[in-house]
Amino acid sequence: MYSSRIIGLIVAAGYSSRMGTFKPLMPLGEKKVIETAVDSLRLGGINDIRVIVGYRAAELYPVLERLPVSIIENPNYASGMFSSIVAGVRALAAEAEAFMMLPGDTPLIRSSSIKELIKKYRQTGAAVVYPTFNGQRGHPPVISDKCFASILNGDGAGGLRHILEQFAADSVVVPVADQGVLMDMDTMDDYQQLAKFYAKRNIPTYDECLALLDKYQTGDKVLRHGQTVAAVAQQLVDLLNGAGLKLNSELVVAGGLLHDLAKGKPNHPRRGGRLVTSNGFSALAGIVAAHMDLELTAEQAIDEAAVLFLADKLVQGDRRVSLNERFNLPLAKFSENPEILAAVLRRQQTAEIIRDRITGLVGIGSLEKLVLR
Repeated sequence: MYSSRIIGLIVAAGYSSRMGTFKPLMPLGEKKVIETAVDSLRLGGINDIRVIVGYRAAELYPVLERLPVSIIENPNYASGMFSSIVAGVRALAAEAEAFMMLPGDTPLIRSSSIKELIKKYRQTGAAVVYPTFNGQRGHPPVISDKCFASILNGDGAGGLRHILEQFAADSVVVPVADQGVLMDMDTMDDYQQLAKFYAKRNIPTYDECLALLDKYQTGDKVLRHGQTVAAVAQQLVDLLNGAGLKLNSELVVAGGLLHDLAKGKPNHPRRGGRLVTSNGFSALAGIVAAHMDLELTAEQAIDEAAVLFLADKLVQGDRRVSLNERFNLPLAKFSENPEILAAVLRRQQTAEIIRDRITGLVGIGSLEKLVLR
């Protein structure tokens, strides 16, 4: 699907002076930072990946030689990052139609973002294609061969940004639900934030949820409903975790925000589950797919899917309601349709079972009164 003539260029030649330690070889999960950066491009469909080295190159070689990458040495790395980009473009210019430029300290790019950037480049043929998150441009841009001569002839003043500004009229942006496009690691605090983000990368942040809702144009009603469901779900998780359970709060809140991501489409719960998976949030798929109909056995523990199911049934529109109020309208509306009525009654019964089990677990008189308060 993706041309080998779009080359991935990872810049890992700098001093890491602000960090105080060599960034490319810092651990990130079970891998090094540089390995994670390579994975980001490779999983997004970039087959030809080249890493520019300079400072402490001898320490990088043993790691890079195990990876499916080529190595470009920049003997002028002391001159700054632009010199590394020039070295990279000089090495690939004869064979590439474009390159995707990724700083080695911005390693957490979702594969879905890489694919969207390449798709937009293929559609437009733009000189530069930038990813954006919350309206801010990030990495990695796709830079076409229209820019190569200007880069090679540049004097370095203003860096790559100054060169690319000359092509502003022939540039496009791609909004992505990917906070990682803005996350670099110049300082130890940046690194610690990046490590926390990496540990929970299969669950979207609140802002990533909003970006997904915007991407699929769900509308204000779905947003307000999701925000209220997320708030109720958070309240239920807090109660349960206070009683000794260990439920994932971030997972439930994200599920509340995104459970109606595919609202209005056929079988929207399953479709929503597929959408979140395709955007890199596989941990969320199950609870989104089960938010409307949930199979609950007597032995099954209360989990995040059960919490989201109940929270959704305690909200009508953007109002908190009792289960009776929530189900009165559909029960009356479908009273003459036995098949749909049976489904509504089944959902009501499941919600009541979950409510009663949570009430017993947390030891309160009325869960609904607490939620409605």
